[in-house]
Amino acid sequence: MNFTQSQFTRAARLSLAMIISFVYVAYIGMSDGIWVVMTCAIILFDNPTLGGTINKSHLRFWGTFFAAGFSLIFIIGFANNVIINLCGIVIGTFLAAYWYMDSAQGYIGGLISWTLPIILLNNNDIKSAFLRLINIIIGIIISYIMLRFFYPEYARDNMLKSMQNTLIELKALLLSISDPQLNVEQIQDLYLNHESKILIEINRFVRWQTEARWETKKAPEYADAAVIAYLHIRRLYRLLSVVIFHFNCNEIRHDLKIQPRFTQIKRQLEEMIDALEQNQKRYYIPEIFNQNNKDITSELSNHDEYKHYQNLSIQTITDIIQIEIDVITTNLIKLFNSRQTHNYY
Repeated sequence: MNFTQSQFTRAARLSLAMIISFVYVAYIGMSDGIWVVMTCAIILFDNPTLGGTINKSHLRFWGTFFAAGFSLIFIIGFANNVIINLCGIVIGTFLAAYWYMDSAQGYIGGLISWTLPIILLNNNDIKSAFLRLINIIIGIIISYIMLRFFYPEYARDNMLKSMQNTLIELKALLLSISDPQLNVEQIQDLYLNHESKILIEINRFVRWQTEARWETKKAPEYADAAVIAYLHIRRLYRLLSVVIFHFNCNEIRHDLKIQPRFTQIKRQLEEMIDALEQNQKRYYIPEIFNQNNKDITSELSNHDEYKHYQNLSIQTITDIIQIEIDVITTNLIKLFNSRQTHNYY
């Protein structure tokens, strides 16, 4: 088992929150206090960052609140009739699934679906049913305090880490193109190894940028700038993919015009990787970044964000796209034939 420092911190934080919530419930003696403990476990188990905790807490509170309010209509309006309550469960579950299923707020829909039966099938113990909302709020508060003050981890920092890790992989791909000891097949095999790590980081970044917006509500430009930067990192990844699979790397290595550009790109990647690592600890902008920013700003002042090289790209890129489409079509035919052969219906 690879037990990292982050995992140890998260496990210790969760364990301490469980102890605090258990002691609180035992000392206060609140009815159905188990929901305090369960809320801490649910929120802290899969949310390593402060933004993730705030987001999960927000969804958990509103899911429980909506379910409690909806249940109250049937309990008060129809005298807590068990048949009418059953209809309320069906209606509420249908609406929750219809509105929230497969959405960013899907957790709210799920929470409503399993909270409605708990409240509406109450055996006339309405007080205990609605104490659940109070217990969940207490669990949310404990979870927030633990993640805020016990070795906090921030999604806004994890975004920088994901960008750094992705650039490290892209740098390795760039170096493989210029490595005279690697042939085309070896470079492409190496690419597949790095690709799996890049895709993992892309998925992580999508999560971190969502959670970071909860942490940086006072400065939304923080997450916006990170998202735009990572969008271009992903475009750089695609461009390197085109170079590796559709151009002759041996010719590139001996091209006296391309190699200096590759060397410059490698140096810039190293500067960005170093800057991202430094900024996870403190505010830091290398002096070379300031100079590059002046150069880029000056260059873009008279141009759009991209120069469009029609004479080069229209023919070359459309040829590459057509090749990819032909390969996709061929393999889809194989897939469909196999599906028919094995009756995968």
